[in-house]
Parts: sequence; structure tokens; C-alpha cells
Amino acid sequence: MMILLIVALGSVTIFMLAFSLIPQKSPLTKTLEELEARGLQRDARSVHAFEKIFSKERRGVLRSKLMEAGWYTVTPAQMGVRMVAGTIVGVIFSLVLFTLLRFPIGPAATATLVLSGVGTYLPLSLLDRAIAARKIQVQKALPDFLDMVATTVQAGLSINQALGYAIDAAPGALGEEIKSALSEIRLGRARSDALKAAAERLQQQQFTTTITAITQAERLGTNISKVLNELSEDVRNHRIMIVEEHAAKLPVRMVFPMALFMLPALFVVIFGALAANYLTNNKP
Repeated sequence: MMILLIVALGSVTIFMLAFSLIPQKSPLTKTLEELEARGLQRDARSVHAFEKIFSKERRGVLRSKLMEAGWYTVTPAQMGVRMVAGTIVGVIFSLVLFTLLRFPIGPAATATLVLSGVGTYLPLSLLDRAIAARKIQVQKALPDFLDMVATTVQAGLSINQALGYAIDAAPGALGEEIKSALSEIRLGRARSDALKAAAERLQQQQFTTTITAITQAERLGTNISKVLNELSEDVRNHRIMIVEEHAAKLPVRMVFPMALFMLPALFVVIFGALAANYLTNNKP
């Protein structure tokens, strides 16, 4: 019966993971297809069935996190499925341990709760890591991108053309968001609105400040190239400050590894020879 239960739970987990990994279409792709097909919509009844499990507020928070991570093809319903699948994987793993190692019921129940909680939290942990990595990637690429935009604007190009040329200097998340903003502009959306939407998707402080400064410079008639050069310098200075802050924290972080790994080895090297000599000279 235990083996059958493990097999059944494993089958359910595989099905749920396969469902959660099916890529969904991004909002921009959906808009383009709706314009081309004149209102043709995708049937999403199965997805709505899973979305009913979570509250509207939680779905909104999860949707904003998915946008920050750049997981536009993943829906909140699919994240819920992944969390449920992770919970089942934790239960399966605990059942396997209970079957093989013959744990008592008390430790087995505790292990089941712990492993199921870890499996539930794992998709959210991966999502948070993806958000942090994406923001760091944007922060690294933003100064060179601003320099390229400022140079091309000074050469006489418009902002839209400058953004298009500067995409090559912004690989990764920043380039993807700028491409999406330019696509929205080609569809007729205002440039300020498209750039603000990109900033809302990224939720990166320096990029949001850059978009706000560009919008205000256009509204007030200020020299945009000068504003972009100043923003590039500020972003670089902020990045240097962050690096210096991390470097200042390294000595504190190295205390525990040194105490756990280096000091025992030093004690063995220093006192090991003395102990061996003492034991050799004092044999009965």
C-alpha cells in the first residue's frame, strides 16, 4: 500500500509539474495576436479553475513578482500548481524515508511537515532569486546603456531611434524590457507610458529614476543627453558604493568560516606533533 501511495503521488506530481511548465503567452504577444485575429481569445478555463484556490490579493502580489522576475510565460495559477507539486514531492520523499529507514510515527510526521513545507516554499524561493538576479543584471547594464543613448542623442537621433540602437549595449533583462517598450510605442502607445510600464515591470530603483528623469526632461524641454550622462554617472557611483559595502562586510562574514574550518586545522597542525611526541615518549 505504501508503494502504491508513493506511485500515485508521484504520478500526480509529474502531471502538475508538466502543467505548470507549459509556457503561457506574454501580454504583448496576446495583444498582437488579438489585433491580428480581431478578437480571437484563448480558452483558459483550466487556468481559472486553479486561480480560484488563491485570493485575488495574493494572485495580484504573485503576478507582480512574476513580472519582476521576467517570468511572463508563467501565470499565478501555474505557480500555485508548482507549490502544490512541491508539497507532494516533500510528502513522497518523507514516505520513502519512512519506508526504507523504518522511522517511528512521531519523527516521520515531523519530517513530513518539514519536507512538505520546504517543497511548498521552494518555487517562491526560486522566484525571489530570479528577481534579485534580474535587478542586479539591470543595474550592471544600465550605465553603458545610458552612455549609448546619450551619445546617439547627441549625434542627432531621436529618443526612439537612440533606444533602438542602444539595445545592443543592454543585454539581458534591460534589453528585453526596452524592446517591449519600443514594440508598444510602434503599436501607438505613448513613449512615456511605455517606459513607465517597463519600469513598473522591473521595479528596479535606478531604472525607475532614469525613466522619471527622461520623462520630466522631455516635458520641461531640458537637454536629454546631459541628463542621461548625469544619470549614468550616478548609477556608476551607486554601484561602486554597493561594491564597497559588500567588501566592508567580508571580514565579518569570514569570521565563522575561519572559526569552523581553519582554526581546527591550525590546532591539529600546531598541537598534533606535540601530542604525538608526548604520547610516544610516555609509553608504559
